[in-house]
Amino acid sequence: MVKKILKGLVVFVVVYGVLTAAFFGLMLSGPDRFASVMRYVPWPAFVVFPFKPLWKVARAGSHNVGDMAPDFSLETIDHQGNVKLSSFRGQKPVVLVFGSYT
Repeated sequence: MVKKILKGLVVFVVVYGVLTAAFFGLMLSGPDRFASVMRYVPWPAFVVFPFKPLWKVARAGSHNVGDMAPDFSLETIDHQGNVKLSSFRGQKPVVLVFGSYT
């Protein structure tokens, strides 16, 4: 009886660890892939697995306050060209706002 309980506990811990590692690996992937998989995860999983701490580690980033922002290019609103962040370096301050105005 004790061996069965111990065996069941070991199986549970291994499955829990594998699933936690899979969720963490998914968090390290791109947002499209993460969203396409997470939409099928049932809500009780969000209570059982440590999503918040995993997310904080997976998305911590490698930049610190005072670091130069990585260069990127965005299409203009009128779709006539691109604007590159590095084109503003040394000219004037640039404020980056990430969010939604919808």
